[in-house]
Amino acid sequence: MERKEPIKIGVIGGGSVFTPELIDLLAKSNHEMPIREVVLMDTNMPRVEILRNFAERLVKRSGQDFVVRTSRSYREAIENADFILIQLRAGNQLGRISDEKIGLKYRIPFVETVSVCGLGTFLRSISIYEEIADLILRYAPHSRVMNFANPAGPLTEYLLRLGVPNAVGVCNVPIILAKHLSSLFDVPETAFYMKTRGLNHLTVTDAVYLDGKNVLNDALNRFVPLKFPVPFSENVIHAFPAIFNPYLQYYWHAEKIMQELLTAPKTRGEEVLDIEHELLQLYGDLTLNEVPDLLKQRGGFGYSRVVVRLMLSFYRDDDTIHYINIKNDHTLEGIPTNSAVEVPVMVKQGQLLPLDTGPLPSYAFPLIRTMAEYYRLLLDGAEQRSVASLRQAMLLHPLFNDAETSDMVLNELIQQNRPFLPDDFPQDSRKM
Repeated sequence: MERKEPIKIGVIGGGSVFTPELIDLLAKSNHEMPIREVVLMDTNMPRVEILRNFAERLVKRSGQDFVVRTSRSYREAIENADFILIQLRAGNQLGRISDEKIGLKYRIPFVETVSVCGLGTFLRSISIYEEIADLILRYAPHSRVMNFANPAGPLTEYLLRLGVPNAVGVCNVPIILAKHLSSLFDVPETAFYMKTRGLNHLTVTDAVYLDGKNVLNDALNRFVPLKFPVPFSENVIHAFPAIFNPYLQYYWHAEKIMQELLTAPKTRGEEVLDIEHELLQLYGDLTLNEVPDLLKQRGGFGYSRVVVRLMLSFYRDDDTIHYINIKNDHTLEGIPTNSAVEVPVMVKQGQLLPLDTGPLPSYAFPLIRTMAEYYRLLLDGAEQRSVASLRQAMLLHPLFNDAETSDMVLNELIQQNRPFLPDDFPQDSRKM
């Protein structure tokens, strides 16, 4: 970024309970990256006003001074913004809970971004992302766009397909892994270089460098089985010379996950709904002027660290390495060039330069390539308003392992989410 004057940041989904973490980090960075204004855009104005009031207290406590305001308008958040941060949740937690109920009904392992829930949230997001992309191209074509709304992989890829050139996807899993490695080796998180690549929530790390030495095998021997961020059995941990993304537990321990889901008193969405209700009550307390510890119980804590760190890199034009989702082009051999891939990237003179990690390991390639094709068909279904493409996508997905069941799931998701779908989306989900 050439300009060094104070910046504008538009936050789409400013009513998120993670907004205080973001504002707190921005305030702490304001002396280095001056901010003109932050626009918190949300359709739920009573909720976002609670966040704005709390944000102002955080800014004041930090001794900084920049404007935080709210808006219902995508355009107001986007127009002339230097950075556009997307953290919305289409359909809110109730949409997620409805998806979870379908997953339980048909006994398909799920989490927010996997299988039923990932597909349901994507369907609810199609119209919103098309509107956002159009406004970015018209009113902020040179802005840096950072998507951390889930499912981050396909939604970032959809922004790229819709022509948003500077869109990237961010995830907190790499920094969680780095933090875990930091505790194992008693060194700072930034001491490691991780040879990580794949798709969002579907990555493989087959080398971890510390002081120029690959400490991967040492790390594998120190991991505690079935404990996040490596929630795999001991045999799985040592099956391959690599650290796999924790979301692979939904594929490799599917039966165990399904039993846990079926016997849990609440779904994760219902738990999150309770946590968010409690957080919003805390945020509304006018005496609170620091981010509460309760936020750490909400999955996704730490996303803002990734975002602010990346923003600072653009502003300072430094050489820091980030693990983010970018357009593949020819970064990962064998993965479609238009896919959004998660790889280590360096910021250099305003450009994102992916680091050479070599090809995907042969044991990781098949599933990652299959899921890249799943995402491609998913996006075809959105762009072409094609149920046939959605059906093809589900037939490829390892967790949708029965054609008739997949059709029933797809039908329920489409009918349930009809109010969110584009007007020209097929009314009858059985039509090809």
